Amino acid sequence: MKISWRLGSWMLVATILSGCGGDSGSKPHAEKKLDTTTRQASPALAMNDDETPETGGVVPTSAIGEPSQKSDVDEDETRIAAPEKNSPEWFILQITRLKLRPLGDEVDAFSQSPDKQAELRRERNEQLVNLATEAIARTHKNKTEAGQRVFDLAVHHLLEAELQLALTGDKEHIDAIYEHASSLYERDPKSKAAIEAGQVLISFARLNAQRFGQQEPKWLEEYGRLARQFAKSFPQEERQAIPILLAAGQSCEFHGLTTDAIQSYATIQEQFPENPAVDRVTAILRRLNLKGRPIELAGPTLGGGYVNAAEMTGKPMLVVFWTTQAQPFVRQLPHLRELLGQINSERLNVVSVNLDDDDNESAIQTFLETNGLNWQTIFQTDAEKRGWNNPVATYYGIQSVPLFWVVSAKGTVVDASNNVQQIEPLLRKLMISRQTPQSEQK
Repeated sequence: MKISWRLGSWMLVATILSGCGGDSGSKPHAEKKLDTTTRQASPALAMNDDETPETGGVVPTSAIGEPSQKSDVDEDETRIAAPEKNSPEWFILQITRLKLRPLGDEVDAFSQSPDKQAELRRERNEQLVNLATEAIARTHKNKTEAGQRVFDLAVHHLLEAELQLALTGDKEHIDAIYEHASSLYERDPKSKAAIEAGQVLISFARLNAQRFGQQEPKWLEEYGRLARQFAKSFPQEERQAIPILLAAGQSCEFHGLTTDAIQSYATIQEQFPENPAVDRVTAILRRLNLKGRPIELAGPTLGGGYVNAAEMTGKPMLVVFWTTQAQPFVRQLPHLRELLGQINSERLNVVSVNLDDDDNESAIQTFLETNGLNWQTIFQTDAEKRGWNNPVATYYGIQSVPLFWVVSAKGTVVDASNNVQQIEPLLRKLMISRQTPQSEQK
C-alpha cells in the first residue's frame, strides 16, 4: 500500500483523525486519501500471524502466545495472547518485527553498497509509515487509556519514519511531517502526540541547519521559527521549550542572523517570565541590541591598573573578548595583528577583555608579549570573577569568543562580530575619516 500526499490538499493525518474514507476511484495516485474505516493491511507489508523474521532479531514466541519453555509453575499460568490480525496491536507488532529485521535479505547488511543500503532504508521507512498509518486509523477514535497508548505509539513510529524520509529531501515526506504536526495539534493541542510532532519538526529544521545552514540560511531561520512556534503552542512544556529556544538563538546568532536570534531569546522573556533563564537572555539581548548605544565597560587591568571606556571617548575604540585557549581567536590573531599594525595607535584605542578561567596572570602577560599585543587588558584577579563569570561577560551575556566591538569616538557601539574580517572595512573607514583633512573640517 502506497500513501502519498498533495501540498495544499486535506492533510493525511487530518483525514486519519477525522475518520473520513478516501476515494478509491480512478483519480491519479497523488489525489487518493487514506480510508480509515475499511482499508486493510497490504499483503506486501504485513506478515502472517505465525510468521517470524527469517534472520536475526526474532521476536520471542513467548511474546506472541507461545511459551519459550515449559514452566514449572501452575499449568494454568497466564499466557500472553497474540493480537488479533489487523487489530491496532497487530500492526504495532508488525512494526516491531520489521525494525528488528536486518536490511534486505542478505546475511550481512553491511556488505551492501551505500546506495543500496539507502534504498533499503527508504523502503523500510515507507513500510513503517504504512503500518503505523493503519494502526492510527484504528485507534484515533478510541478514548480508552489502552487505545490512547497504542495511538501514541503508532504516531511515534509514523513520525520517526517520516523524519528519516524527509531528511533525504523527499518533498512528499517533508510536507507530511508539517501536515502531521498541524493535524495532531488541531486534534488535541495538549496531547503527547501533538507535542512529539512539534519536536520532530524542530529536529528536522535543526538537522538541516547543521548540514546546510552556512549555505542556506533559510534552515536557520526555520529552526528559529519552529522553536518559537513550539514555545507558544505548548506553553506547558517549559522545560523543553527553553533549551530549544536557547539553542536556536545561539545557532542564528553564530551565523549572523541577529534578528532571528533576538526573536528566539525574546520569546523566553515573553512566554516564561518567571523562569531563571530570563536573567540570562536579558543579558544576551542587551548585547544583541547594543548597536547605537553607549558601551558600559570597566575593570582592573593586567599590572594593577584600571580602565573605564566612558573616559576613553574622543577616538574610536576596538574591544576584543578573548582567551588564550580559544582556537577561533588564535586562528584570527595573525590577521588582527596585521590590521592593527597598519593603524596609527594614536587614532585608535584597543581594549581587550580576557576570559581565561585560571588566575595565572603571568601566563596571560606572556601570551600578549609573545604575540606582540600591547593593548590594555581587563583581567579579574578574583577567581570567582574569572572566565564567563567576568562581570562584563555576564552583563552582556557573552557566550563565545572571539568577539569584536567597534565603538565610535562618541562611545557608542557601531558594529559587533565574531569575525575580524567583517569589522575590518568599518574600522578602516573610521580611520580614513579621521585622516582626511576634508572630514576634519566638517
